[in-house]
Amino acid sequence: MKNWIVKSLGRSKGNEVTKKFNINDNIGQILINRGIETEEQLDLYMHPDLTSLRDPFLLKDMDRAVDRIKRAISNNEKICIFGDYDVDGVSSTSILCLYFESIGYQVEFYIPNRLEEGYGLNDEAIRQIGQMGTDLIISVDCGITSVNEVETARKLGIDVIITDHHEPQEKLPQAYAVIDPKREDCRYPFKGICGCGVAFKLIHALSGDRDFYNNINRYLEIVALATICDVMPVLDENRIIVKNGLEIMGRGNNIGMRELLGVCSILDTKMKSSHLGFAIGPRINASGRLGFSRLGVELFTSKDPQKARLLAESMNLKNEERQMVEAKILMEAEAMIDRDSKYQEEKVIVLAGHGWHHGIIGIVASKLTEKYYKPTVLLCIEDGVATGSARSIKGFDLFKAMSECKDLMMKFGGHEQAAGLTMAEGNIQALRERINAIADYELKKEDLIENINIEFELEEDAISLDLVKDLHILEPFGIKNPTPYFMVRDYKVKKAYLIGKDKNHLKLSIEKEYTYDCIGFNMGHLMDKFSVDDRVDIVFQLDENTFKGRTTVQMLIKDIRLSKPDKIYKHNNILKVQSKIVDFDGLSSINGYKQENKTSCDTIGRFRDMFKRDTSRDIEISNKIDDDTLVIINTIEGYFRAMSDINISNSEKIKPIFLSNIDKTYSKVYNKIVIYDYFDNIKEVDKLEGILLADTELIFNMDELDFIYQANKIKDLEFSRDCFVDIYKRLASQVELNVKLSSFVAATRISFTKLVSILRVLESEQLISYEIDYDEGIFKNIMLPKPKNKLNLEDNRLVRGLESLINNFKTSYGM
Repeated sequence: MKNWIVKSLGRSKGNEVTKKFNINDNIGQILINRGIETEEQLDLYMHPDLTSLRDPFLLKDMDRAVDRIKRAISNNEKICIFGDYDVDGVSSTSILCLYFESIGYQVEFYIPNRLEEGYGLNDEAIRQIGQMGTDLIISVDCGITSVNEVETARKLGIDVIITDHHEPQEKLPQAYAVIDPKREDCRYPFKGICGCGVAFKLIHALSGDRDFYNNINRYLEIVALATICDVMPVLDENRIIVKNGLEIMGRGNNIGMRELLGVCSILDTKMKSSHLGFAIGPRINASGRLGFSRLGVELFTSKDPQKARLLAESMNLKNEERQMVEAKILMEAEAMIDRDSKYQEEKVIVLAGHGWHHGIIGIVASKLTEKYYKPTVLLCIEDGVATGSARSIKGFDLFKAMSECKDLMMKFGGHEQAAGLTMAEGNIQALRERINAIADYELKKEDLIENINIEFELEEDAISLDLVKDLHILEPFGIKNPTPYFMVRDYKVKKAYLIGKDKNHLKLSIEKEYTYDCIGFNMGHLMDKFSVDDRVDIVFQLDENTFKGRTTVQMLIKDIRLSKPDKIYKHNNILKVQSKIVDFDGLSSINGYKQENKTSCDTIGRFRDMFKRDTSRDIEISNKIDDDTLVIINTIEGYFRAMSDINISNSEKIKPIFLSNIDKTYSKVYNKIVIYDYFDNIKEVDKLEGILLADTELIFNMDELDFIYQANKIKDLEFSRDCFVDIYKRLASQVELNVKLSSFVAATRISFTKLVSILRVLESEQLISYEIDYDEGIFKNIMLPKPKNKLNLEDNRLVRGLESLINNFKTSYGM
């Protein structure tokens, strides 16, 4: 079960600034949730102008890098750009190649083969580059941990300029210049730029402001692509880059990009971040993962549309091949997890396999992390060496954990959420044990439950195509500026079925006042959680769907919770809760139905509105519930409402208590009491005498519908000889009965509360001996000998107690 974290409880509202910009309250609340509250912040967010990009010389060593490159050009030295095989590395290499081409200076580039060389600088590659007569290496998206490799270059007489954005280790390479915003001594104010973003800054510094802005469209769409695909926060400068990059993408500024969009069938589509992350990026990555590292750079630097088209089609085929390999590794990895029960307890998944494609295991690691919500390390074993990729979850710094295991590895690198590593096969088990020991210390059990951040509960009158349109002003979406999730509650499921080739997508139709279509991709497993006519709470993204020329609102499901089942008897845990609604023990006692009202007039006066039925539901109630709140319920409907509110209140200690149990179990004094249901009668106020102080805040959270629920509960307790006879006959059909609880309750066709009252009466008259095992869902009964004399059940103490309860209810509410 996922945690639902609602950023803003109650009604959505903007502030004076959002109103000044004529932004509606729903969009205004989202902006406030993201810390955008001042006029300056809002102006930058709404109008991310390219001229707001920062001075590149704020980056440490940028001045040294620029001086060295300009000297190399002046001296006609040979320059080689050393990149990486992922989208960020390919993009970084491409824009530097485009820059040098624009000034008429020829450079070489080198992308390591992922399968043969792995990530980053390596000695063999540097020697090979040295043999080409290279004087200067500029690394992009790599190099920050390459201490030994830079030393190799120095010995060969090659200067190295490192541009990177990954986490530095304790010792920096002794390069001519090391540009990385994450350097401790770097004062650059924004640390979230990707490797291509750092290369983009280098181009800015080399070009000067005038030439840079005149030619910025040469690079912008490629930098936007890298920013999204490297999962950088879409804030600050990244928002400027991505928003402006998306606006020009595919318009011919880069021939290779245009052809790649064409292969993806999105050339004439309004570009969104999702197109970059899920369509374009995977095709570039696939080539690098399968060992064809140069294809991406050749594509983005191509000036020939026909050649670019062939390259794009080749990358598309590589992506299809990657998908097949990925599916096979994923299936094998999940089989390993199923076979080893230790993985259920361990907080980090460490898996290794022979023959796994180490260019693909990073994607599989991501999928396993998403599915199991645990950090995952996946290793490919070949000739005694294990090469791997790791992915993490929020709260577990993977780079820090790897640093504590570095003696087990030949090399590693990365950042908080992702890492790459190489190690001896014999150290895999030691890594599994040590990294799990670290995780045991760092991660609590609740850290392994995924949090879903929800903007707010969306009121039904706000769900519209107009809101879908308004949400576009928040684009582009990405890390730190995600597509908003909303929540709706207590909607009835009208239709539910599976769609797709493998029937793994969930399609729903839900309704309250209006009907809405919902779809949950890869959520077919949730069909087991609810049935048609159940009421559900849903977390979703708001979207639109056009079918046969008609456009309607569509909800893209993120998670579903059962709010209230239509058939309660199918849920043993709920039956157990429902059995506590009425205090049968108290009503069966000698004085259970003759209680005198002992409460003071002042206390009763505080409940006057309730007994006058002059109360209403509080839409802000979740905002008012905290760990020092007593939540009182008196019907099963009140229980469902209270649980839904508590689940989004972020209060971990609260459990609703039935009014029937308060005087038995509660002695604590509360500062706040929230009441979800009408009381059975005015005498029930006595139960709060010991915990209700003069300054205790009393909140009534019920309306006329809740009174109907309460009245129906009371009516259910009326004596019915026919019901007694029917239940007795069912039980008497077998001397000993041992059946599923749900089947027995369904067969009786009466409410569970009424059934329990009948069973209690029959047992008190020594007609039966029954037992309910709620955990196992079993009902057992033994028929006892029939009495010699005819019984008058209406004289039974519990029956009389129930009759008194009914009369007191009617009197208390003037019925």
